[in-house]
Amino acid sequence: MADIVARTDIAAVEQEISRHRRLIARIALLVFAIYAAVCAFFYFRQDKMTFPAPASYPRASPLDAGLPFEDLHIPVNKSQQIHAWWIPADPASASADKVLLAFHGNGYVLEQSVTLEMIPLHSLGANLLLVDYRGYGSSSAEIPTEERVNEDARAAFDYLTSQREVPSRNIVLLGRSIGTGPATELAKEHADAGGLILISPFTSTVDIAKTIWYLRIFPLALLSHNRFDNLLKIKGVHIPIFIAVGSEDRLTPPAMAQALFKNANNPKQLYISPGADHNNIMEIGVAGLEKQLTTFLETIHRGRPL
Repeated sequence: MADIVARTDIAAVEQEISRHRRLIARIALLVFAIYAAVCAFFYFRQDKMTFPAPASYPRASPLDAGLPFEDLHIPVNKSQQIHAWWIPADPASASADKVLLAFHGNGYVLEQSVTLEMIPLHSLGANLLLVDYRGYGSSSAEIPTEERVNEDARAAFDYLTSQREVPSRNIVLLGRSIGTGPATELAKEHADAGGLILISPFTSTVDIAKTIWYLRIFPLALLSHNRFDNLLKIKGVHIPIFIAVGSEDRLTPPAMAQALFKNANNPKQLYISPGADHNNIMEIGVAGLEKQLTTFLETIHRGRPL
């Protein structure tokens, strides 16, 4: 009888162990399925996540700020175009011979840049060509990607050199936030350009994602196809570089700007704007930033053959 009871107890224990193993296996399978689903979501949705173009926005133009402008649609290929504004400089400005080719951040369109950054940029004294990526504003409806945004940047640069006959040495590339990606790419491709200005730059989009602690468990480097690897590319830039970041920036922190500065070739300059964060760097302490940028533009050809 005792043997029968013992065998029964052993069988019960084994059944309990088996049940626990099945439960653990189901939980592990569920966790893996969720993990894989999140990876798939990130991979297939990252274009929209990287470029959250606003669907609606207030209508505005440089005229609202009292600035004359030309409304442009620059062809990228035979069927698609990018919307752009040409805003001429004050002829009396010391930098009136230069053009700032500006690429904005990912969360707004040209119409919103009137208050966000257009006025401070115009005060620098150079002509402005501000562009919207495809998928933004009245540019062609297309989902932006790193490759397409770089194509848009090349189309804008080619427009300046071919249609407006601006010498490459007078074109200064400027990017803010995500716009530092195409600006750095163009600078790498055009050693004949005048200079590169990076405002609130990042080392790469993968590095930005890694600043969010719960994303570190995912293989971001393998999943990302919009890397914008500025840290790697800036080593191939051989024109004057100006880098600015807000001291309180938590999205693209000063450490990223400092890493870019360290890897950049001379001549180069780093400015940390006191008290500014990622979104208000063109507002908080902007006078200090404008002074630094104005000097950079005015001295950009000194010591370089014209």
